[in-house]
Amino acid sequence: MSEKRVKVWDLPTRLFHWLLVATLIFQYASAEIFDNAIQWHFYSGYFCLGLILFRIVWGLVGSYYARFSQFIVTPQHAIAYMRAKNTKHYLGHNPAGAYSVILLLSLVLTQAVTGLFISDDIFSNGPYYDVLPKAWEDAANFIHHRGFNIILAAVALHIGAIAYYKIKHKQNLLSAMISGYKSVNHAPVSPHEQKPVNASTNWFLFIICIAISAVTVYLIVDVFAPIPEDDYYDY
Repeated sequence: MSEKRVKVWDLPTRLFHWLLVATLIFQYASAEIFDNAIQWHFYSGYFCLGLILFRIVWGLVGSYYARFSQFIVTPQHAIAYMRAKNTKHYLGHNPAGAYSVILLLSLVLTQAVTGLFISDDIFSNGPYYDVLPKAWEDAANFIHHRGFNIILAAVALHIGAIAYYKIKHKQNLLSAMISGYKSVNHAPVSPHEQKPVNASTNWFLFIICIAISAVTVYLIVDVFAPIPEDDYYDY
């Protein structure tokens, strides 16, 4: 059976993936390595929040394989997939990969949201610092500072899965997320899978989704955030 290449991952999905990788690296470096970079840590946290919001919206209106409705399955389905000896080939996310995506998105979203409520106790505060009761503020601080270790573990597991599929199943998932194309050498794909990326509408939807996420982050961080007490002065 002849091998064919099918474009699976659209440009917005790939840009999101690699921008998230770069942002997480910068988040770690600005908090743990660089000196006096905590304000940039906050800024990149807002950017990271925008990325996750974009992916959520894109997961609703994006191209075929980017949509949550295409790859989200029941836990029983995912467990059965992982137990199977001869796993079915998936052009998009397989059932195990689907839960990996949801896990990573949830962890990063939690990290970004908790960052809105904490302070570095020196110069920089999140826009909602001092809004929560002390117990909840301490909980947000604990989750934020411990959560990145969980993200690192999830990323390590994700990388391990990529290596496993490369060695065991000869699937180059990394290359596909760079080029957008996957090679198909199994049974013919169904008609709606043969051209899952509609380039004629992608750019319009892409711009709309960017605008939605950017405006949402602006409203959260700047418009709806309470004015810090320090901004009030008595004359």
